[in-house]
Amino acid sequence: MSSSHLSHRFSNLAILCVLLFPIVVNSIKILSSLILLFLVILGAYIALSDQQNPFKIKELRLFSWLTVGYFGVMLLSIIVADGLEADFHHLGRKLQFLLAPLIALSIYRINIPLNQLLLGIKIGLIVIGAITIVQSLLGYDRPSGMMNQNIFGDIAVAMLFLSIVKVYSETPKEQAFTFTSTVFGLFAVVLSGNRGSWISALILAIFYFVVIYKRYLRANTKLKLISFGLLVVAITSVTNTQTFNKQVLNTETAIERWSAGNIKQSSVGERLNMWISGLKAFKESPLIGHGYRNANSAAQKYTDKNISYTHLHNEYITNLVSAGIVGLLSLLALLFLPMLTFYRKLKDKEAHHFALMGMILCIGYATFGFSHIAFGEEHMNAFYVLFMSFLLPRAINTDGNT
Repeated sequence: MSSSHLSHRFSNLAILCVLLFPIVVNSIKILSSLILLFLVILGAYIALSDQQNPFKIKELRLFSWLTVGYFGVMLLSIIVADGLEADFHHLGRKLQFLLAPLIALSIYRINIPLNQLLLGIKIGLIVIGAITIVQSLLGYDRPSGMMNQNIFGDIAVAMLFLSIVKVYSETPKEQAFTFTSTVFGLFAVVLSGNRGSWISALILAIFYFVVIYKRYLRANTKLKLISFGLLVVAITSVTNTQTFNKQVLNTETAIERWSAGNIKQSSVGERLNMWISGLKAFKESPLIGHGYRNANSAAQKYTDKNISYTHLHNEYITNLVSAGIVGLLSLLALLFLPMLTFYRKLKDKEAHHFALMGMILCIGYATFGFSHIAFGEEHMNAFYVLFMSFLLPRAINTDGNT
């Protein structure tokens, strides 16, 4: 930081908050929200006292415009659909994107070693893994702490794959701790019973092994055998759990019911009904949509089955109905423009781990949106904003501390 007064007073606290965030985001809701609030206040202080504009800083410019632009499109969709008398309080769920430039500015101005952040993620995985194991023993059907199972499962998947980006360059002690946290993370993902998260985990696993094979395994037979063995153990452990087998059976039954014309008695049938109805509603207002949080009421007109949720269980269709083509494009830009930047940096030795984590984050959120929502809940938004604030500037600026 350029201001020594600011550095001594706030830097250590800001670093502690960022490192604590992955430990509490999926377990203690209020603490993760307070951490983000502190980073917003710190970012505003930096912007005013040092006259720093995140929209003009090279490393923050892209992220700032994407997040504020996305929020602006959601706001515009409400105004166009409902006028100035609209109920704007629902936009509180998207507030993280409006405040993202300040969060990014505060994280940009402090020095956080990547290894310490990875340690926080691993501790967080152990915490949520322990929570799900205890709740499972207590008889919970889909243990997920205090969180919604879908949100819990998605964040757990993101944490799981972010935590292993440096495993092949870690010391044996670090690798042992990584292995332990990975086991706990797998329990958290599987026991939460979120099938959408499992699909995302499979896609991320394929991507991860393609990347590390080229970088670490191609010329190392020993590492190749160890990795393959661990993968077999993980897959065997997961597929032998009661939760996994139950959810697979439920999916098969749901598909059979859908084929027979019964869409009410299964989550798969409900989703397919919402998606079809949503696409029909999109045709009514294709450019700017029906307004944020109006997607379900718009889709309801095209089905006699009650849509009792606040979204259409698909991020892309929900955005398409809510904010039209403009909304979908803003969503795709938020996901894929940073992904393009990370992809270009994968071969950069200094930026590789930041780029790999960024790719995992973007691919994860892109796949989370297949069967439910990626950016419709505060903690999902907070997780994306905080980690993107850390990763994207450091990938762009390859002088970051790896």
